[in-house]
Amino acid sequence: MTRSEGKTGSWLIGGAGRSGKTTLATTLAANSRTVAGFPLEGVFHVYLQRHFPFFHHQRLRVMREYLSRPRYINAARTEVEYPTDHFEADADKLIAALPDKIDNPVALFGWLFDRYAESRDRMNWAVFDLLPELRYTTYRRLIPGIRLAVMQRDPREAIAEGLFWRTYPDPPADRARRFKSMLFQWSLSCAVTRSLSLQFGNDILPISFNELLTDNSDEHSRVARAFDMDVAAVREAFTFHPSFTFTEGLGFRGPDGAWHHLLDDEELEQVHAVANGRALHPDMRALLALAPHAPVLARSIGDTLIYPGTNMIRRINAFRQALRDTEAGIRLALQAEVRS
Repeated sequence: MTRSEGKTGSWLIGGAGRSGKTTLATTLAANSRTVAGFPLEGVFHVYLQRHFPFFHHQRLRVMREYLSRPRYINAARTEVEYPTDHFEADADKLIAALPDKIDNPVALFGWLFDRYAESRDRMNWAVFDLLPELRYTTYRRLIPGIRLAVMQRDPREAIAEGLFWRTYPDPPADRARRFKSMLFQWSLSCAVTRSLSLQFGNDILPISFNELLTDNSDEHSRVARAFDMDVAAVREAFTFHPSFTFTEGLGFRGPDGAWHHLLDDEELEQVHAVANGRALHPDMRALLALAPHAPVLARSIGDTLIYPGTNMIRRINAFRQALRDTEAGIRLALQAEVRS
Protein backbone atom coordinates (compact mmCIF):
# COMPACT_ATOMS: atom_id res chain seq x y z
CA MET A 1 0.00 0.00 0.00
CA THR A 2 1.70 3.20 -1.18
CA ARG A 3 0.75 6.79 -0.41
CA SER A 4 0.96 9.35 -3.21
CA GLU A 5 3.63 12.03 -2.99
CA GLY A 6 2.79 15.23 -1.15
CA LYS A 7 1.45 15.76 2.33
CA THR A 8 1.71 12.85 4.70
CA GLY A 9 -1.17 11.39 6.67
CA SER A 10 1.15 10.08 9.37
CA TRP A 11 1.19 10.80 13.08
CA LEU A 12 3.46 11.77 15.94
CA ILE A 13 2.22 10.49 19.29
CA GLY A 14 2.97 12.86 22.14
CA GLY A 15 2.14 13.63 25.72
CA ALA A 16 3.91 13.70 29.05
CA GLY A 17 5.71 10.62 30.34
CA ARG A 18 3.74 7.58 31.51
CA SER A 19 0.58 8.60 29.66
CA GLY A 20 0.00 5.63 27.35
CA LYS A 21 1.98 6.58 24.24
CA THR A 22 3.60 3.16 23.84
CA THR A 23 0.25 1.42 24.32
CA LEU A 24 -1.32 3.47 21.54
CA ALA A 25 1.59 2.77 19.15
CA THR A 26 1.45 -0.99 19.74
CA THR A 27 -2.35 -0.92 19.38
CA LEU A 28 -1.99 0.73 15.97
CA ALA A 29 0.64 -1.79 14.92
CA ALA A 30 -1.73 -4.65 15.71
CA ASN A 31 -5.07 -3.21 14.59
CA SER A 32 -4.95 -0.25 12.22
CA ARG A 33 -5.71 -0.96 8.57
CA THR A 34 -3.75 2.02 7.26
CA VAL A 35 -1.37 3.26 10.02
CA ALA A 36 1.77 1.33 10.98
CA GLY A 37 2.53 1.96 14.63
CA PHE A 38 6.25 1.85 15.41
CA PRO A 39 7.04 0.17 18.76
CA LEU A 40 10.10 2.26 19.73
CA GLU A 41 10.60 5.90 20.66
CA GLY A 42 11.23 8.19 17.71
CA VAL A 43 13.79 10.52 19.41
CA PHE A 44 13.30 13.05 16.58
CA HIS A 45 14.08 15.90 18.97
CA VAL A 46 17.59 14.57 19.62
CA TYR A 47 18.53 15.05 15.96
CA LEU A 48 16.52 18.22 15.50
CA GLN A 49 18.74 19.89 18.10
CA ARG A 50 21.96 18.80 16.39
CA HIS A 51 23.55 20.56 13.41
CA PHE A 52 24.94 18.63 10.46
CA PRO A 53 27.12 20.73 8.13
CA PHE A 54 27.22 19.34 4.57
CA PHE A 55 24.17 17.24 5.45
CA HIS A 56 23.95 15.65 2.00
CA HIS A 57 27.32 14.00 2.67
CA GLN A 58 26.29 12.97 6.20
CA ARG A 59 22.98 11.31 5.33
CA LEU A 60 24.32 7.74 5.41
CA ARG A 61 26.13 8.45 8.71
CA VAL A 62 22.96 9.87 10.28
CA MET A 63 20.81 7.01 8.98
CA ARG A 64 23.20 4.36 10.29
CA GLU A 65 23.39 6.06 13.68
CA TYR A 66 19.61 6.43 13.93
CA LEU A 67 18.84 2.84 12.96
CA SER A 68 21.43 1.44 15.41
CA ARG A 69 20.60 3.77 18.32
CA PRO A 70 19.43 1.62 21.27
CA ARG A 71 16.04 2.27 22.88
CA TYR A 72 15.45 1.10 26.46
CA ILE A 73 12.31 -0.98 26.78
CA ASN A 74 12.12 -1.63 30.54
CA ALA A 75 12.16 0.46 33.71
CA ALA A 76 15.55 -0.84 34.87
CA ARG A 77 17.07 0.22 31.53
CA THR A 78 18.66 -3.21 31.13
CA GLU A 79 16.80 -4.32 27.98
CA VAL A 80 17.11 -2.59 24.63
CA GLU A 81 15.80 -2.88 21.11
CA TYR A 82 17.05 -1.18 17.94
CA PRO A 83 15.17 0.28 14.98
CA THR A 84 17.10 -2.17 12.82
CA ASP A 85 15.13 -4.92 14.55
CA HIS A 86 12.02 -3.58 12.81
CA PHE A 87 13.27 -2.46 9.38
CA GLU A 88 13.56 -4.99 6.60
CA ALA A 89 16.46 -3.23 4.82
CA ASP A 90 19.77 -1.97 6.19
CA ALA A 91 21.04 1.61 5.97
CA ASP A 92 23.16 1.05 2.85
CA LYS A 93 20.19 -0.31 0.88
CA LEU A 94 17.89 2.40 2.13
CA ILE A 95 20.28 5.25 1.35
CA ALA A 96 20.53 4.15 -2.28
CA ALA A 97 16.84 5.01 -2.74
CA LEU A 98 16.88 8.25 -0.73
CA PRO A 99 15.68 11.26 -2.80
CA ASP A 100 18.14 14.14 -3.20
CA LYS A 101 15.55 16.59 -1.85
CA ILE A 102 15.95 15.18 1.70
CA ASP A 103 18.09 17.86 3.34
CA ASN A 104 17.55 17.49 7.11
CA PRO A 105 17.41 14.63 9.62
CA VAL A 106 13.70 14.91 10.45
CA ALA A 107 12.70 14.68 6.79
CA LEU A 108 15.10 11.74 6.52
CA PHE A 109 13.35 9.93 9.37
CA GLY A 110 9.95 10.72 7.87
CA TRP A 111 11.11 9.10 4.63
CA LEU A 112 12.46 6.10 6.59
CA PHE A 113 9.13 5.56 8.29
CA ASP A 114 7.34 5.83 4.95
CA ARG A 115 9.42 2.80 3.95
CA TYR A 116 8.53 1.11 7.24
CA ALA A 117 4.82 1.65 6.56
CA GLU A 118 5.13 0.32 3.01
CA SER A 119 6.87 -2.82 4.27
CA ARG A 120 3.79 -3.49 6.41
CA ASP A 121 1.35 -2.66 3.62
CA ARG A 122 0.13 0.52 5.36
CA MET A 123 -0.24 4.00 3.90
CA ASN A 124 0.99 5.93 6.95
CA TRP A 125 2.91 5.52 10.19
CA ALA A 126 2.76 6.65 13.82
CA VAL A 127 5.77 7.15 16.09
CA PHE A 128 5.72 8.14 19.75
CA ASP A 129 8.13 10.53 21.42
CA LEU A 130 8.43 12.60 24.58
CA LEU A 131 6.63 15.93 24.18
CA PRO A 132 6.77 16.28 20.36
CA GLU A 133 3.99 18.84 20.80
CA LEU A 134 6.65 21.36 21.86
CA ARG A 135 8.24 21.20 18.39
CA TYR A 136 5.17 20.33 16.36
CA THR A 137 5.21 23.48 14.21
CA THR A 138 8.78 22.64 13.16
CA TYR A 139 7.95 18.98 12.50
CA ARG A 140 4.94 20.07 10.45
CA ARG A 141 7.20 22.20 8.25
CA LEU A 142 9.80 19.43 7.80
CA ILE A 143 7.21 16.65 7.27
CA PRO A 144 4.30 18.47 5.58
CA GLY A 145 0.92 17.33 6.82
CA ILE A 146 2.19 15.40 9.85
CA ARG A 147 -0.53 15.13 12.49
CA LEU A 148 -0.27 14.94 16.26
CA ALA A 149 -2.04 12.69 18.76
CA VAL A 150 -1.47 13.64 22.39
CA MET A 151 -2.07 11.06 25.11
CA GLN A 152 -3.38 12.63 28.32
CA ARG A 153 -3.64 10.82 31.64
CA ASP A 154 -4.93 11.77 35.08
CA PRO A 155 -2.03 13.92 36.33
CA ARG A 156 -1.95 12.15 39.71
CA GLU A 157 -1.33 8.83 37.97
CA ALA A 158 1.12 10.09 35.34
CA ILE A 159 3.17 11.99 37.91
CA ALA A 160 3.17 9.20 40.50
CA GLU A 161 4.30 6.65 37.93
CA GLY A 162 6.95 9.01 36.56
CA LEU A 163 8.18 9.52 40.11
CA PHE A 164 8.21 5.89 41.27
CA TRP A 165 8.39 3.58 38.25
CA ARG A 166 12.15 2.95 38.55
CA THR A 167 12.41 2.87 42.36
CA TYR A 168 9.01 1.55 43.55
CA PRO A 169 8.04 1.24 46.36
CA ASP A 170 10.71 3.73 47.45
CA PRO A 171 10.76 7.31 46.13
CA PRO A 172 13.75 8.56 44.11
CA ALA A 173 16.57 10.27 45.98
CA ASP A 174 15.76 13.61 44.33
CA ARG A 175 12.03 13.34 45.00
CA ALA A 176 11.24 17.07 45.31
CA ARG A 177 12.96 18.04 42.07
CA ARG A 178 11.71 14.98 40.22
CA PHE A 179 8.14 15.72 41.30
CA LYS A 180 8.37 19.32 40.12
CA SER A 181 9.84 18.17 36.79
CA MET A 182 7.00 15.68 36.19
CA LEU A 183 4.41 18.26 37.23
CA PHE A 184 5.92 20.80 34.84
CA GLN A 185 6.03 18.33 31.94
CA TRP A 186 2.38 17.38 32.36
CA SER A 187 1.28 21.02 32.63
CA LEU A 188 3.45 22.07 29.68
CA SER A 189 1.99 19.34 27.46
CA CYS A 190 -1.57 20.40 28.27
CA ALA A 191 -0.92 24.11 27.73
CA VAL A 192 0.81 23.59 24.39
CA THR A 193 -1.76 21.05 23.16
CA ARG A 194 -4.61 23.48 23.83
CA SER A 195 -2.81 26.16 21.85
CA LEU A 196 -2.04 23.80 18.94
CA SER A 197 -5.66 22.62 18.81
CA LEU A 198 -6.81 26.18 18.29
CA GLN A 199 -4.23 26.71 15.57
CA PHE A 200 -4.39 23.42 13.65
CA GLY A 201 -7.86 22.06 14.42
CA ASN A 202 -8.43 18.42 13.48
CA ASP A 203 -4.72 17.77 12.88
CA ILE A 204 -4.36 17.71 16.67
CA LEU A 205 -6.03 14.81 18.48
CA PRO A 206 -6.01 14.87 22.31
CA ILE A 207 -6.77 11.37 23.64
CA SER A 208 -7.74 10.53 27.21
CA PHE A 209 -5.92 7.43 28.40
CA ASN A 210 -8.29 7.16 31.37
CA GLU A 211 -11.41 7.39 29.22
CA LEU A 212 -10.11 4.62 26.97
CA LEU A 213 -9.57 2.43 30.04
CA THR A 214 -13.04 3.10 31.46
CA ASP A 215 -14.83 1.81 28.37
CA ASN A 216 -15.92 5.23 27.13
CA SER A 217 -17.56 4.44 23.78
CA ASP A 218 -17.17 7.99 22.47
CA GLU A 219 -13.42 7.96 23.09
CA HIS A 220 -13.10 4.50 21.55
CA SER A 221 -14.95 5.72 18.45
CA ARG A 222 -12.80 8.86 18.10
CA VAL A 223 -9.60 6.80 18.17
CA ALA A 224 -11.00 4.15 15.84
CA ARG A 225 -12.02 6.77 13.26
CA ALA A 226 -8.73 8.67 13.44
CA PHE A 227 -6.57 5.59 12.96
CA ASP A 228 -8.85 3.38 10.83
CA MET A 229 -9.52 0.64 13.36
CA ASP A 230 -12.55 -1.29 14.50
CA VAL A 231 -14.05 0.07 17.70
CA ALA A 232 -13.97 -3.42 19.18
CA ALA A 233 -10.22 -3.60 18.63
CA VAL A 234 -9.69 -0.31 20.47
CA ARG A 235 -11.87 -1.48 23.34
CA GLU A 236 -10.00 -4.77 23.60
CA ALA A 237 -6.58 -3.08 23.52
CA PHE A 238 -7.44 -0.91 26.51
CA THR A 239 -9.08 -3.61 28.64
CA PHE A 240 -6.41 -3.72 31.33
CA HIS A 241 -5.60 -2.15 34.69
CA PRO A 242 -2.35 -0.16 34.53
CA SER A 243 -0.08 0.25 37.51
CA PHE A 244 -0.35 3.47 39.51
CA THR A 245 -4.11 3.77 39.00
CA PHE A 246 -5.48 6.25 41.57
CA THR A 247 -8.59 5.70 43.69
CA GLU A 248 -9.78 8.16 46.31
CA GLY A 249 -9.23 6.82 49.80
CA LEU A 250 -6.99 3.97 48.65
CA GLY A 251 -4.23 5.85 46.88
CA PHE A 252 -2.24 4.30 44.03
CA ARG A 253 -2.21 0.67 43.00
CA GLY A 254 1.43 -0.34 42.60
CA PRO A 255 2.93 -2.90 40.21
CA ASP A 256 2.66 -5.49 43.01
CA GLY A 257 -1.09 -4.89 43.37
CA ALA A 258 -0.72 -3.17 46.75
CA TRP A 259 -2.27 0.24 47.42
CA HIS A 260 -0.03 3.06 48.63
CA HIS A 261 -0.39 6.78 49.28
CA LEU A 262 2.57 7.57 47.03
CA LEU A 263 1.94 11.34 46.81
CA ASP A 264 1.65 13.34 50.02
CA ASP A 265 -1.04 15.94 50.67
CA GLU A 266 1.11 18.87 49.54
CA GLU A 267 1.99 17.14 46.26
CA LEU A 268 -1.66 16.26 45.63
CA GLU A 269 -2.60 19.88 46.27
CA GLN A 270 -0.09 21.04 43.66
CA VAL A 271 -1.36 18.49 41.14
CA HIS A 272 -4.96 19.56 41.77
CA ALA A 273 -3.98 23.19 41.25
CA VAL A 274 -2.27 22.68 37.87
CA ALA A 275 -5.10 20.40 36.69
CA ASN A 276 -7.41 23.36 37.29
CA GLY A 277 -5.15 25.83 35.51
CA ARG A 278 -3.62 27.60 38.50
CA ALA A 279 -0.09 26.43 39.30
CA LEU A 280 0.96 27.28 42.83
CA HIS A 281 4.59 28.12 42.02
CA PRO A 282 5.07 31.62 40.50
CA ASP A 283 7.91 30.42 38.26
CA MET A 284 5.72 27.63 36.84
CA ARG A 285 2.82 30.04 36.26
CA ALA A 286 5.14 32.32 34.29
CA LEU A 287 6.54 29.45 32.20
CA LEU A 288 3.08 28.06 31.43
CA ALA A 289 2.01 31.53 30.25
CA LEU A 290 5.04 31.56 27.95
CA ALA A 291 4.53 27.98 26.72
CA PRO A 292 1.88 28.56 23.99
CA HIS A 293 4.11 31.21 22.39
CA ALA A 294 7.57 29.64 22.88
CA PRO A 295 7.19 26.05 24.11
CA VAL A 296 10.81 24.95 23.59
CA LEU A 297 12.10 28.02 25.39
CA ALA A 298 9.68 27.43 28.27
CA ARG A 299 10.89 23.83 28.59
CA SER A 300 14.53 24.90 28.47
CA ILE A 301 14.09 27.51 31.19
CA GLY A 302 12.15 25.07 33.34
CA ASP A 303 14.81 22.38 33.01
CA THR A 304 17.52 24.88 33.92
CA LEU A 305 15.65 26.01 37.03
CA ILE A 306 14.90 22.48 38.21
CA TYR A 307 18.13 20.72 37.24
CA PRO A 308 20.81 23.41 36.71
CA GLY A 309 23.76 21.03 37.05
CA THR A 310 22.31 18.38 34.76
CA ASN A 311 21.31 21.01 32.23
CA MET A 312 24.86 22.41 32.16
CA ILE A 313 26.29 18.94 31.54
CA ARG A 314 23.81 18.46 28.68
CA ARG A 315 24.91 21.74 27.14
CA ILE A 316 28.56 20.74 27.35
CA ASN A 317 27.78 17.36 25.78
CA ALA A 318 25.76 19.08 23.05
CA PHE A 319 28.75 21.32 22.24
CA ARG A 320 31.04 18.29 22.03
CA GLN A 321 28.53 16.55 19.76
CA ALA A 322 28.39 19.65 17.55
CA LEU A 323 32.17 19.50 17.15
CA ARG A 324 31.97 15.82 16.16
CA ASP A 325 29.16 16.47 13.68
CA THR A 326 31.04 19.39 12.16
CA GLU A 327 34.23 17.36 11.83
CA ALA A 328 32.31 14.51 10.21
CA GLY A 329 30.60 16.83 7.75
CA ILE A 330 33.85 18.45 6.64
CA ARG A 331 35.66 15.10 6.39
CA LEU A 332 32.89 13.46 4.35
CA ALA A 333 32.55 16.47 2.07
CA LEU A 334 36.32 16.47 1.39
CA GLN A 335 36.27 12.73 0.69
CA ALA A 336 33.44 13.21 -1.78
CA GLU A 337 35.38 16.03 -3.48
CA VAL A 338 38.44 13.79 -3.85
CA ARG A 339 36.38 10.97 -5.35
CA SER A 340 34.78 13.32 -7.86
